[in-house]
Amino acid sequence: MTKRSIGAILVLTMAAAACGPGGSTSSAADAVQTSSPLISSARPEPIMGTWRMEYTCENIVQAFEHAGIGELAPQGLVDMGVQQDQLASSSDPCNGAKKVERTVIFRPNGYLLRYQGEKLVDDCRCYQLIAGHTFVVPGEGSDPDITLQYRIDGDALTFHAVMPDQCSSTRCHNQFAFAVAQYAVGTWQRVNQ
Repeated sequence: MTKRSIGAILVLTMAAAACGPGGSTSSAADAVQTSSPLISSARPEPIMGTWRMEYTCENIVQAFEHAGIGELAPQGLVDMGVQQDQLASSSDPCNGAKKVERTVIFRPNGYLLRYQGEKLVDDCRCYQLIAGHTFVVPGEGSDPDITLQYRIDGDALTFHAVMPDQCSSTRCHNQFAFAVAQYAVGTWQRVNQ
């Protein structure tokens, strides 16, 4: 956190530190005095803010197939609350599925809030931004880190999940499926608040 005192106004600016997998994030408080009437601070990452998307069964199935993990789509549908039961044996896993609205608020230093409808489902420090448009979902324990490339076009945000090298274990596939389901299902739209 950086403190700047401008006249009688105190401005606090949060800055995210970029770190690679296994790295640590630290922040330092510095007091900077200036007589300039303009506030100059580092430009915030464009991904910061609120994004919303409507999840559909078809979008989830397509995203899982595109990511090479189509066999995990039935469980993904249940995990995302789009389908009530696994329909792995069904020729139409989207029969009876519902749509779910998800909202994600990306905050500095890897913190996010995630809502499903009006219900808060995540309040965590669960991502890292790396140089460029690279987004990392850190694994817990022996779970691998999952890298996603993201792109912002105007008010539209899309993610592309990158399968880790030598991802052959069930744990790795499940972690990858989690990242795909959370971020790479479709196009997120910026919500101006």
